[in-house]
Amino acid sequence: MSSDLPAPNDHRFPPSARLHTRREYGRVFYRQQKASARHLVLLLTPRQGKSEAQRPRLGIMVSTKVHKRAVRRHQLKRWVREWFRTTGQHHCPGHDMVVLFRSDPPADGHHRLIHELDHLLRKALAATPQPGSGRPRKKKGRVG
Repeated sequence: MSSDLPAPNDHRFPPSARLHTRREYGRVFYRQQKASARHLVLLLTPRQGKSEAQRPRLGIMVSTKVHKRAVRRHQLKRWVREWFRTTGQHHCPGHDMVVLFRSDPPADGHHRLIHELDHLLRKALAATPQPGSGRPRKKKGRVG
């Protein structure tokens, strides 16, 4: 029985483990299992199709309002990707996940951030899916 998940000591973050397009992010935002904490919001949604066999995917959003310096924003993303590779992907096979930063954690808060992510993942997996508050789709065709 082979798994699509990499070995625990595999430190790659391949394109198949990422959310890429606006449509993929939008699907997570529209139908989500949500959990939030002081610094983060975690959105989770099951993937369509053979969800148990599919590799989980991750999207990370850190705005300039969280921190003005790109170096810090990239550091936060690296921390989340590290958590996802080592822990997160093994607990949510067949799901898409988006991590949104609400505020900048303290500079020495790497371990607190990882603890917060673990807690939010358990909370989101236990939550029931809720439709998001996204914009309604525009109808194609003529108006009038």
